[in-house]
Amino acid sequence: MKLVVKLNNPILIATACLLLMACKTQSNKVTVPVKNLGAKGLDRPNVVFLFTDDQRAGTYNLEGKGNPDVLTPVFDKLAEEGTLFPNTYVFGGDRTSVCMPSRAQLLSGKNLFKYEDIDTPSKGPEDFNLPVAFRLAGYQTLRTGKGNNIPYGITPEFETNIEHANRGTVPGNIDYFNDAMTFIKNRDKGRPFFTYLAIGAPHVPYPAEDKDLALYNAEAITPPVDALVPHPVLTQFNEKVTELKTMADVKRDLMEYYASITFADRKMGELVKLLKDEGVYDNTIIIVAGDNGLSIGSHGLDGKSNLLEFGGMHVSMIITGPQIKHQQSNALIYLLDIFPTLADLCDLPIPKTLDGKDLTPILTGKEKTVRNALLTVYTDDEQRAVRTKEWKLLSFPDQDIFELYHLSKDPRELKNLVGNPAYAEKLNEMKTLLIKEQQAAGDCYPCKVHINRKYNSKKPFDGKVDLEAIRPKINK
Repeated sequence: MKLVVKLNNPILIATACLLLMACKTQSNKVTVPVKNLGAKGLDRPNVVFLFTDDQRAGTYNLEGKGNPDVLTPVFDKLAEEGTLFPNTYVFGGDRTSVCMPSRAQLLSGKNLFKYEDIDTPSKGPEDFNLPVAFRLAGYQTLRTGKGNNIPYGITPEFETNIEHANRGTVPGNIDYFNDAMTFIKNRDKGRPFFTYLAIGAPHVPYPAEDKDLALYNAEAITPPVDALVPHPVLTQFNEKVTELKTMADVKRDLMEYYASITFADRKMGELVKLLKDEGVYDNTIIIVAGDNGLSIGSHGLDGKSNLLEFGGMHVSMIITGPQIKHQQSNALIYLLDIFPTLADLCDLPIPKTLDGKDLTPILTGKEKTVRNALLTVYTDDEQRAVRTKEWKLLSFPDQDIFELYHLSKDPRELKNLVGNPAYAEKLNEMKTLLIKEQQAAGDCYPCKVHINRKYNSKKPFDGKVDLEAIRPKINK
């Protein structure tokens, strides 16, 4: 087969003002005959993945069964039609902007401890990234979304890669959705599609339209019980100590944050309607997930550079589509699990470098879980945590400090049980489990883990991928 590659690289317009709009579009077109679509052929499901920015766990209304203060009718409907995973986690972060390592790990399928190889282009038949896996299977692929704090060594591997530098504006986020909808309208109807939509909401400054804000009243917002309760360790060395001073401040920020989530929900409704109008909704897998959490005053913190449950790594995820069970699963899962799961659902080639687990047994109702314990890490100021269904151990190894929480009774981590003799055995049990999970993940502490970024916004990977150098070896 002859490989045809077309690259267009317009100048990326730099801007210091969020209200100015900048866009870079890269097109890496490849001609793929139908015969290379694999066993499932044109019956393969399409995929739409909405990756929201800083949307923490517990921010779906779920028709009143979830967070009653936020309005998310579209996300609620998707959760009802598919599987909701409220216990979804980023494996880890190496910087305060957790969104970059989160995205790099998701698209590469590798955990943070493979830091030298995470934000890098596909290497060969045993080591390739998610966009290349879809292209090898004959999918047409689009990546659109924010243009900063992203893995520049991977995103150009999408056939069409559109990067906007205006994530904090309403027009910018509307552009992201319009890019996706235009792509779907103009698609090659002879091939399935993968749309990766990485929007800028609800990240600060919480972009939302007036009609979204009008749905909220700050006084009616109920702050979480951990709001402005200072964490005894993190507030000492974490640079993201909150600037919020009063409960009124917390209510105001949460109102604006929730309105931005409602804005994203409403725009997602337009995309879902298009899928139905185009007649492809019933054969489309839709994934909605946050890239990382956000503290917003919880435990006296802002940002996401911590491992608390309502801090940096805990998000929620919805997966809906053909053959997917209608359920809420309390399984402990990673965003890392998306790559192997989509590989199974879409019949994609699978590299040997994946660290996640296939969630298909849960999605189809055959299994309840894929792991009994889950490790999260933050390597900038060294934090480790391991949790099970009921328990969590938080560790600050540089300070030799541990915290133990009974999550099923104390989900907001307000009662540290270390020092209570009644829980000494559980503490030792969780310490042993933490070491076990660290070893399994390849944790090299005390070595310093920081992603080696060979590419950046000024010098991204050029997107040239020799698919034919990979495909014959995969098909053997």
